Amino acid sequence: MEVRIIVETTFENGTTKRHRLGRLSRPFRRTQPEGFGLLLEDAKTILGQLQSAILHDQIEEISEASRICPDCDGVRAIHDYRSRVLDTLFGRFEVKAPRIRRCACNAKSDVVLGGPLSPLAHFFPDRSTPELRRLQAELGARHSFREAVRILETFLPCAKQVNTSVRNRLGKVAREICDSEQNEPLVPSAAEEAPALTVFLDGAHIRCRPEYQKRHLDVVVGKIEGHDRCRRFGLVQQAVLSPASQLRQHLRALGWDHEQTVTVISDGEPALPNLVRNAVDGKVRHILDWWHISMRIQHVENAVKGLLQSRGFSGIPVLFKRPAETLRWYLWHGKVLTATTSLQWLIVDCTRLNTDDRMAAEAARRVQARCRDLYSYLANNMDSLTDYGRRYRTGFPISSSRAEGCVDDIGNTRMGKRRRMRWSPNGAHRVAVVRAAVLDGRLTGAYQRAAA
Repeated sequence: MEVRIIVETTFENGTTKRHRLGRLSRPFRRTQPEGFGLLLEDAKTILGQLQSAILHDQIEEISEASRICPDCDGVRAIHDYRSRVLDTLFGRFEVKAPRIRRCACNAKSDVVLGGPLSPLAHFFPDRSTPELRRLQAELGARHSFREAVRILETFLPCAKQVNTSVRNRLGKVAREICDSEQNEPLVPSAAEEAPALTVFLDGAHIRCRPEYQKRHLDVVVGKIEGHDRCRRFGLVQQAVLSPASQLRQHLRALGWDHEQTVTVISDGEPALPNLVRNAVDGKVRHILDWWHISMRIQHVENAVKGLLQSRGFSGIPVLFKRPAETLRWYLWHGKVLTATTSLQWLIVDCTRLNTDDRMAAEAARRVQARCRDLYSYLANNMDSLTDYGRRYRTGFPISSSRAEGCVDDIGNTRMGKRRRMRWSPNGAHRVAVVRAAVLDGRLTGAYQRAAA
């Protein structure tokens, strides 16, 4: 089987042009399983050739249309051609960019307006397409810069990418997003009622680069939810002049006023609700994230199961099994004192457990350690506990998992991800801003405003 690929271009004036992109050979007698259909290398080659044909035809049509003077409809002369390199998602191409002389009807303005006009300078100020810059910024926010480069080069016929280019374009996009947010109206109209706002916060600890004095830096990402709108944000306090002011802008963008109480849901780190308190300078209600409580309860349950399954266990199983099974129910319904009492009895019963078996003694110590960890976690956040069951039934949020999705691809090291990465505060701040814009859908909007 022979496949020929021909592209026909029809311009607005009615003329047509044909491009022969090449051919593919698929002899059936020598076809292997991996030879069916279009291969990745064939697709990259065809996409590059198709991009070249379309790009050169577009430049030719735009150049001809730009020669028409908008004032007198006269045809302007071409001053010269200059070679330009355009970086696209499907390859890097060298094109001839014309420079058009100004018409005689506005010759008096030549001194003010400058020399010849370049039509391509308006469309490609950065010598690259917006689609390529957007994909570089999005992949750079979700992955490391080198991994973003590898993904681009693996699946697309683009030119050889450099990790520093991805980093620089990511920083430029982050600055554009921050500038656009500062220009948005921050105070809602008087007719609009300010909705109840809930702020979900989570943090990630990232290692700094060696040339910085501080060993680690903290990335704070979050999500603000109102009645019918939401907004994601990201910041690094070491790289922002006023984190509270930046968070205050996000709150005002969703209709917050100074008289309204803001609810904060976080994992119990004191710095996270304090950031919101500094931003609102008023009432803040902090609720401890249920997911983190549930995980610590799960650790206690697993430790108790291990103790009961050990061969040397000589105690009464119900004294250990019953408190572990009721912990979740007590805390879910806001019965904190009953839950902490059960934890204390578990610790005491493990201490009274007399056994000569080494495995059983180790399992008992593990249960005590998990109980102490949960007890300390609850005691340190006693004012932030609530009746989670009632909040859940009434439709109010109880977990900060909506914000934790923003952390996963920024550099969270909880699960051993990217422990070898090194970030500067400014670089991590750019990643956090663009990552939040990707999830919030504001990255495409930034490019649409730039194109307009």
